[in-house]
Amino acid sequence: MWHRWIGLPHEFRADPNNGQGADCLIMTWHVLDAAGVPHPALNAEWLSMAERGDYEALAKLYRGFTIDLGKPEEYAVTMFRAADHIGIGVVVDGGLLHVNRRKGVRWIPVERCKKMEYRRFK
Repeated sequence: MWHRWIGLPHEFRADPNNGQGADCLIMTWHVLDAAGVPHPALNAEWLSMAERGDYEALAKLYRGFTIDLGKPEEYAVTMFRAADHIGIGVVVDGGLLHVNRRKGVRWIPVERCKKMEYRRFK
C-alpha cells in the first residue's frame, strides 16, 4: 500500500491515496488503519495546529496519547521536530515512513535513522 506513496510531495491535508501529495499525519493514520493498529480518530484540529505552527500543543497531545516503547518496533510512531516544522512517521516493514518537507515521502531503514523516541498509542 505505502510503496506507491514514495516520492509524493509534502502537502498539508493531502491524502496520499489520491496520488497528489501527502500529509504525514494522514499517511501515518492510513498505515495504522491498514494494519489494524488502534489509535485515536484523526482530528482535523490537529492538522490546523500543524499549519499554524502550534508545535508545542501538538507535541503535548501526542505524548498524552502515546507511551514510550524504548526502541523501534513495527507500527511504532515517532514525532520529530525541526526549527520550522513538526512531523510524525511510522515504522513499517523495518523502516521509518515519513514525509520530508523538501523531498516528499521517504522510507529509511530504522537502523539508519538517527536516535528517536518510538511510541505507540495507548
